[in-house]
Amino acid sequence: ALTMSNRIAVFNDGKIQQISSPDVLYEKPDSSFVAQFIGENNQLKGKVKSVNGENCIITTESGDDIQALKVNVNNSGDSSLVSLRPERVAINSSEKFENNFDAKVKELIYLGDHIRSRVEVCGNDQFIVKIPNSYMGANLKEGATVKLSWKASDSRALDLN
Repeated sequence: ALTMSNRIAVFNDGKIQQISSPDVLYEKPDSSFVAQFIGENNQLKGKVKSVNGENCIITTESGDDIQALKVNVNNSGDSSLVSLRPERVAINSSEKFENNFDAKVKELIYLGDHIRSRVEVCGNDQFIVKIPNSYMGANLKEGATVKLSWKASDSRALDLN
């Protein structure tokens, strides 16, 4: 549907969840349902710790604080699902991002154009990072500790369905 359409409607139980272009549905889902329905994404459950304008801090179930774009959570204490696409996560990057965590590499799968890395971070051992094949990620090893980082604007604080 993403490659064949210029507008897509996502339904849940007969109700429209979001209508938009494929790129907006993928990059800017309005709800946790749409984020899970369109493409692969990492999900971190938590509660809103604080809200500051368009941004918020989510404290995960493991106690880690994630800075995220506030999409449809409003108040401190609201349950939230932080959605983050695997290709938006940097591994061992020298760039400075708002979110920085140590992670343990659990699995590496070579897929030609990228390496699919499953890591454990923020209490989630199914967290996926897509590493471009041009990156020196070939030196990564299962069991190694790495630094993961990403922009607050790439993590979306969504309702918890």
